[in-house]
Amino acid sequence: MFRRLSLLLLLLTSAATPAALAQSSPPSATPAAAAPAQYGVAQIVTFPSLGCKLAFQDGVTPNLLLRWYEENGKDKRFADLAAALNFLAAQGWEITPYGGSSDRYLLKRRAQ
Repeated sequence: MFRRLSLLLLLLTSAATPAALAQSSPPSATPAAAAPAQYGVAQIVTFPSLGCKLAFQDGVTPNLLLRWYEENGKDKRFADLAAALNFLAAQGWEITPYGGSSDRYLLKRRAQ
């Protein structure tokens, strides 16, 4: 008799747990998850013996003519393609090849 009661209690409590969990409110969404994405495009061109240059549009700063990225008023040069991609990644961009070309990339990050 005691064995049956113990088994019945065990079954009832284990069956109630998923129902109780289903009725609990879902966790609130974090602001980071709710933040919209920001997209951009980048083109990285390699010049023989000069390294690489980067032109990109981030959807915020106008760059209609795809001018080269500048620092201190001069075109920023990168040692190679990997250095330019690492620069974009350090700025929070997720990088995906774009347009079937080896020098164009689609960029995505959380809106800032």
